Amino acid sequence: MNTFLNRFKPSSLKVKWALAAGSAIFLAFFLFSFFQYHAISKWMVDEEENNFGRVLDEITVFFKQRGPNIQLQDIYDSRDLMKQIAEKDQTIRILDHQGNQVLEIRSENESAFYVPFHPVREKSVTLIESEKNQMLIGRSPIRSNQFNGYIEIIQPLNRYEKIMKNLFWMMTITGVLALLISAIIGYFMAKSFVRPLNKLSETMRSIERKGFHERVEIVKAHDEISDLSQIFNKMMSEIEKSFQQQQQFVEDASHELRTPIQVLEGHLALLNRWGKKDPTILEESLQVSLEELERVKRLIGELLELSRADREKFDLQTVRANPQKVVDKVIRDFKFLHQEHTFLCLDELDHETMVTIMPRHLEQIMIILLDNAVKYSDTHSNIEIKLVNREEDMMIEVKDEGIGIPEEDLPKIFDRFYRVDKARSREKGGYGLGLAIASKLIQNYNGEILALRNEPAGTIIRISLKYAH
Repeated sequence: MNTFLNRFKPSSLKVKWALAAGSAIFLAFFLFSFFQYHAISKWMVDEEENNFGRVLDEITVFFKQRGPNIQLQDIYDSRDLMKQIAEKDQTIRILDHQGNQVLEIRSENESAFYVPFHPVREKSVTLIESEKNQMLIGRSPIRSNQFNGYIEIIQPLNRYEKIMKNLFWMMTITGVLALLISAIIGYFMAKSFVRPLNKLSETMRSIERKGFHERVEIVKAHDEISDLSQIFNKMMSEIEKSFQQQQQFVEDASHELRTPIQVLEGHLALLNRWGKKDPTILEESLQVSLEELERVKRLIGELLELSRADREKFDLQTVRANPQKVVDKVIRDFKFLHQEHTFLCLDELDHETMVTIMPRHLEQIMIILLDNAVKYSDTHSNIEIKLVNREEDMMIEVKDEGIGIPEEDLPKIFDRFYRVDKARSREKGGYGLGLAIASKLIQNYNGEILALRNEPAGTIIRISLKYAH
């Protein structure tokens, strides 16, 4: 059974939308028609009862006005008057006190109704429902010295039933037409609304076949689907960029690891062939192998540090650091390790300045920046560190007088493994990961990092960090 139903489940969003819109409109129309139908039915029955009661009252009043001495002949003589009072489809009967019919007035084409006799003490109106029809039965007593009996009026609700039947079929046909029209209109509206989704789906399939360069055509409709298309394009650009970066990262990492591995392989082969008996070759090969292993160790350490920076998440409401204390500590360490350079610190911060970053991460960033400044600067050059309060954030600048960076390479130096002069960078022991690690850490704290040229020579690295509250 489930398999059978699944085959007939609408798979198209247009069909689902059309069915949903049609069903919703039909349900609303059905509920409205249902209550309207019963309200009209109640109102018409009340009107029929009021008219019916008025006829019964008029005949009763007529006999009361004849006085207490009404005779059977008077009843016969009132036949014409009661015909005038009686409405269409009504049957009027005069019964004696035993229920025997004395007089009956009805239309010639009206069929006779048998109603069991039921004596009453006062006026009564009853609605009787049978399988075929409904009818009103009204009774009222006649009291006089000469005749005691009852007035009985019977009225089948033919007009009411005819009107309600026509109303039912009219509402049914209108409801079906409303369902069909709403479904058709809903289908074409859904087709128009879903067209951008179809384009999005086609683009996704194209991306699956051809790659990440495909984009969705943006329709300026200012609706959710337009926003979705823009978000999708932005997401695909980020994914394509990330994919390219990862691909470049793998290629660069492979390239960086290939050199020390080839060196190790060559010296191990040399040891295997000649080094066992030649102490000079043995010592030289072991020394070179240890140096290459150290290079691999440093590279793997930086890769792990970069991966950790990618994964780490922090509660920006709780982390805070005093930039003056962190920067002062790093500068003291570098002054001790690199006495051939001059480190100048221009501190313009308030003493209570706190920024949103973990102290160890700020220390790691400063070590990376100062280490690069030392590596790519000549001996006895100046390295300037500047700390400044700004309106919305705090700025740290590291300015060196080194070899500098060409203008076209400035935006790229924060990419992984990117080096301006790869040969010289390798001599200095760098892998192009330090600034990538610093950039990633700063981005994790919603900060900014920027590289500028220092005139006449050198580089300025400027970082901005949000104030801690």
